[in-house]
Amino acid sequence: MMRFMDTLMVLLFPFLDAIPFTLPRYWLFRDRLRLPFRYIVLLQFVVSSVYSGVFYVINRGGYEMAVKWTTITRYCFLLLFLGFAFLLIRDSFPKLMFTWLLFLAWQFFVLGNANFIESRFFYEFSDRHPYMVYNIARIIVYLITFPFLSHFFSHTIADALKMDNKAMWRHLWKIPLFSTLFGMLYCTVTEVYAFASWQFLVSRYLMLLGACYVSYVAFEVLEVSHARTQLEEALKYADRSLQVQKKQFDALASHRDEMRRARHDLRQHLAVVQSYIDREDKEGLADYIDLYRNQLPPDTRERYCVNDAVNAIVCYYASLARDGGIEFEAGVDYPRGCPVSDTDITVLLGNLLENAVEACRRETAERRFIRLRLKRRGGSSLLILTDNTCTAQVGFEQGIPLSSKREGTGIGTASVRELAARYGGTVEFAQKDGVFYASVLLKTVPETFADDVKHV
Repeated sequence: MMRFMDTLMVLLFPFLDAIPFTLPRYWLFRDRLRLPFRYIVLLQFVVSSVYSGVFYVINRGGYEMAVKWTTITRYCFLLLFLGFAFLLIRDSFPKLMFTWLLFLAWQFFVLGNANFIESRFFYEFSDRHPYMVYNIARIIVYLITFPFLSHFFSHTIADALKMDNKAMWRHLWKIPLFSTLFGMLYCTVTEVYAFASWQFLVSRYLMLLGACYVSYVAFEVLEVSHARTQLEEALKYADRSLQVQKKQFDALASHRDEMRRARHDLRQHLAVVQSYIDREDKEGLADYIDLYRNQLPPDTRERYCVNDAVNAIVCYYASLARDGGIEFEAGVDYPRGCPVSDTDITVLLGNLLENAVEACRRETAERRFIRLRLKRRGGSSLLILTDNTCTAQVGFEQGIPLSSKREGTGIGTASVRELAARYGGTVEFAQKDGVFYASVLLKTVPETFADDVKHV
């Protein structure tokens, strides 16, 4: 019976090396996988089975062969699993390395605790039944740490992976690198006393907690910085909206004064008209009416929709476009009582129209245009479409246009994506035949996204 258990422990050893740490990492990237998750699970078990067979053969060769080849085999398969991750996950090198190193720090923590327990308390038993205590200790330590690390990965790390700042990720992935390298110092150690020391155990705790804590602090700082950037952006568009509304209010006040004067003068004009009628001077009357019509104050206030905030931001960019000789056309059907906040819709429209105006300004073609369409779709969503002239080639990364001002995607584009996601919507960008197309779909039925909005 014990012989069968010893064989089972040898076969189980490789599975505990891989499956508990590879599958959660693939799940973290589940929306960026090249294959369905169930096929990846199957692939991981197939590779782990091969690993298990190789490990079994090595251990059948005796103690000396096991000592010589176990560490090499483990690291070869560790790199093989890493290679599969790069092939199966559609994401950047820094993000993949960052998550792999964090999971590796977790793995070293579990292995280190198991090594310590086996070497310090069950050395004689483990000498007779290799891997049994080690495997059981690994399972227990993993189950204890899983709730905490799972929460850390599914919240802090998952939120961080949504950030598309390439310059930031070029440095962030190095945070867990040095902690993990520190953990590798014991990889070639074979003396039992080294694993049984409290120094070894403390080093494992420092490695995992250090990597996680520094990553957490870094992301908290970045989150504050990101929130500040979003707030500054919202204030920028709010200020522009207020400028337009003030301009329109001043024009309306001037218009009202002119209308008051016009009404005051109406009695005199009617007397003049009556004198032309009495003399039957039709030609003079027609000339006088034309003169009077030209003196009437024009209706100078642009009105695209009933929402003042939306109307103001559209007016602002319409004015910028026309000042730059760019044709501007807008059809805005923004519903009353729309659950999308004025701040959010202002930032979203501001980003789309600002990018369109800047793209048109860079064009040398005679005819440059911007078309904006905002309409309800099916009573449960809001569709925003912008088309603008853009003959310069635009680079895309995973369907998102790259910025012409900085490396990676633009801040404005990222804001549009975040706002769309906040309202359970989607964003699509495309370039075709010298025209750049952007479409944003927002869900406007409160019950479909209210909970998401509260937690953002």
